[in-house]
Amino acid sequence: MKLLNTELIPLCKKGSGIEKMKQLFQIIFFFISQHSFAQGDSVAYTHEYEFDEGVFLTENQFKQNNPIPKLSIVSDYPKSQSDFLDEVITQKNITFKDASGKEQKVETATIWGYCKNRTIYLNFNKEFSRLNVIGSLCYFTATVRTVSPFRDPMNYNYGMNTTYDELRQFVYDTETNEVLDFNVKNMETLLMRDSLLHNQFMALKKRDKPDAIFIYLRKYNERHPLYLTTK
Repeated sequence: MKLLNTELIPLCKKGSGIEKMKQLFQIIFFFISQHSFAQGDSVAYTHEYEFDEGVFLTENQFKQNNPIPKLSIVSDYPKSQSDFLDEVITQKNITFKDASGKEQKVETATIWGYCKNRTIYLNFNKEFSRLNVIGSLCYFTATVRTVSPFRDPMNYNYGMNTTYDELRQFVYDTETNEVLDFNVKNMETLLMRDSLLHNQFMALKKRDKPDAIFIYLRKYNERHPLYLTTK
């Protein structure tokens, strides 16, 4: 828009009325064509969208569908094996060759995630969890180690904190790159971005909201698609 503001006025001061109209239409056509080109570079995610296999260092690489491909990853493990990427992410570091052919090394704990067989795995809580729903709001489950608030006096470890593994639900917000517990409170906050859905959700009875959060996550994704880069 800055180009339009700075160049449109000088052009309109030159020549006859017909020439000025021609110039104005040329500028408008230029911006329309540029906008159409930009829109053509991305597409709303659907189940038919094909992610490229490889390692995503950042969330932007995920959105651009631009991972480090398997061929660029340096490893003694055979790339022909179907579990190659699964094996790579178990290592402390991942080594790969950049565009210039120079080897780079990153800590596996710092990468955003990876794609295998069109399935996306997000790095969360030191593990890689499959995104079961992909959209502006992604849904997944992950095992979390929780400290038990109760202590059994009959346990020989009485007096020490005990832990247990718990399977919990989460939502990954692609707008903020944050992971939140998938619960009523957080969905109420996320839906504030869409006044229509938020009002509908808030109008539900309290006892009905827990069963409705998944429905409204899907509704939100339908109204606010996740746009990904096309090849």
